Amino acid sequence: MRPESKKLKEYIKTLEDAGLLVKTALGEDGAGLADSGVNYFSYDSRDVEPGTLFLCKGAGFREEYLRAAAEAGASVCVAEKDFSGVLPCLVVSDVRKAMALLARDYYGEPQKAFTLVGLTGTKGKSTSLYYLKAIAEAYAAETGKGPFTYLSTIDTFDGIEFFESHLTTPEAPELQKRFFNAASAGSFAMGMEVSSQALKYDRVLGVSFDIASFSNFSPDHIGSTEHPDADDYFNSKIKIFAQSRMAVIDLDTDRCAEVIAAAESSKTLKKIVYVASSPEERCGRKPSMYTGNVRKEGGLIRFDLIKDGERFADISLSMPGLFNVENALIACAIADAMGIPARFMESALPSAKAAGRMEVFENRERGLTVIADYAHNYLSFEKLLKSLREEYPGQRIEILFGCPGGKGYQRRVDLPKAAAEFADFAWITEEDPAFDDVSEICDQVLENLESFGGSGRVIEDRALAIETAIREAVPGTVLVLAAKGREKYMHRGNDYVPIESDAELAERLV
Repeated sequence: MRPESKKLKEYIKTLEDAGLLVKTALGEDGAGLADSGVNYFSYDSRDVEPGTLFLCKGAGFREEYLRAAAEAGASVCVAEKDFSGVLPCLVVSDVRKAMALLARDYYGEPQKAFTLVGLTGTKGKSTSLYYLKAIAEAYAAETGKGPFTYLSTIDTFDGIEFFESHLTTPEAPELQKRFFNAASAGSFAMGMEVSSQALKYDRVLGVSFDIASFSNFSPDHIGSTEHPDADDYFNSKIKIFAQSRMAVIDLDTDRCAEVIAAAESSKTLKKIVYVASSPEERCGRKPSMYTGNVRKEGGLIRFDLIKDGERFADISLSMPGLFNVENALIACAIADAMGIPARFMESALPSAKAAGRMEVFENRERGLTVIADYAHNYLSFEKLLKSLREEYPGQRIEILFGCPGGKGYQRRVDLPKAAAEFADFAWITEEDPAFDDVSEICDQVLENLESFGGSGRVIEDRALAIETAIREAVPGTVLVLAAKGREKYMHRGNDYVPIESDAELAERLV
């Protein structure tokens, strides 16, 4: 299914109106070309067909890609450099902004057909989204509404396609395609994780969120290819308020006052809902929804959800980890903002799961517990390991993890620091090295671990590391397999290589 074809001159007007068009270099038959239809839209030279409007994006873009697109039938390109010697060209000042606005126009703003929820924060976005998914699906099943669609770090379901995700928030053309599919499938609402990269690099430019949540903040994604410092990371995150109609903000976040100031200065927000772990005022604001009476009962985490001073719902969670109370609070506040009654929160959350998120595998004869999770930054390591200390008192805590290549270089310091502080032992291994050398990453992580007073061992082959850690675990060990969960691919170079996931390995070996 495709959107209706539009004429090139309509896209030219979009660029002019946005102040992005520098030069129109369409050749001798420019007027005729401007009046022709655009049949397809792409930034990948391997995905081109006749009549394609081709975007030349990325620091690594090479003219050979454009030549390949031209040979495949692209009719015009959009670029920051004049490539009219290869293909008729629209020269723009910022190709990323141009790509986002043109993709929105190509697909016809399909997000207007459903409620769009954007979740941002350093940790817990995926879990909150899956909790929201459970609530929304229970509500849709009873009321006869269309599907709840979602874009998460873990996987993507747009009402038509389902697949494992590679980016938290996809590039603008891919994002708009997911919106288009969701609208075509009759989705009543979509939830999506919104990364700092998506906000900084305009992947969500032109997107208007009906509801946006800001759960927490801790420095992450710091590096030459991502954010130069914590302030840049933070300022990218809070950009979401400038393109949202309603916000849900957890007052327990670091830099609380700055988050509030950004939200309350937004010209688009019509309503702000503050939530927290208790009713006390924070940063001059009191939460209208908060949690109380948090307890463990019969293998469940239970708590009261209080709204406007009155008990609103009795919530039960089967996923372990006391930190999931915060994630459930965000999901419930969003669901309430969507008009979903509390009874759906009560009925759906006890069975709510996120694949690869806090999955527990036990061998009681050996006294061994293995937990697969997506924790991948300092804040998530800290909360996870602290929670395990409470839930498994007196037991040995070990963690297996790696650090990615090409991004998040600060994690090579932060993760071993957290492991040294909150775990008894660390297994260091491969995690999506991309173009970086696995040995160098692991050696650097081990050196930092030992400098913080921790102890660990490097086994570069992830499957072998997991097998060894499980085989050598002493009775009373809780072993955390961090970051990969149920991901079935390892990012090596330009490729995503199939692997047996951490959860699958744990299930088989434990």
